[in-house]
Order: sequence, then C-alpha cells, then structure tokens
Amino acid sequence: MGTRQLRISDPDQIRKRVQEFIGKSVNIVLTNGMIMSGKLTATRDSEVILQNMRLQKIPYPFDSISEVYFDSIT
Repeated sequence: MGTRQLRISDPDQIRKRVQEFIGKSVNIVLTNGMIMSGKLTATRDSEVILQNMRLQKIPYPFDSISEVYFDSIT
C-alpha cells in the first residue's frame, strides 16, 4: 500500500474540485507562500473553511490560494 499526492494549482480547478475534499485533511498553499494544514470543513462561493489542529475554523478566500494538495492511500 502506498500514498499518492494530488496537487491542484489551477485557480479554476481549485474552485471546481474543492468540494471533493470536504472532510479530508488537506494542505493549502497561500499566494504569500505560507502553507496551512487542516481538515477542509466547508466551501462557500468565495472561500474555503479549514479547521486547524486547534479545532479553529478559519476561512481562506479563493483569491489567496495558489495550490491545494493532499495525500491519498492507493
């Protein structure tokens, strides 16, 4: 059993496919280079909601996201 990393860096694809990742642990790369890790809990028209390790739900606007990636077990 191995892992496979799925990376999405196209802004249109991020908006279209982010629904698939709700309930999964993901990494979000922001346009300023910071990487945020947590569980994706919800999406809205203009943002995603990420629950961090402290169980705080933090919104990130789509225009501040440059990439979304996560590991899946194959």
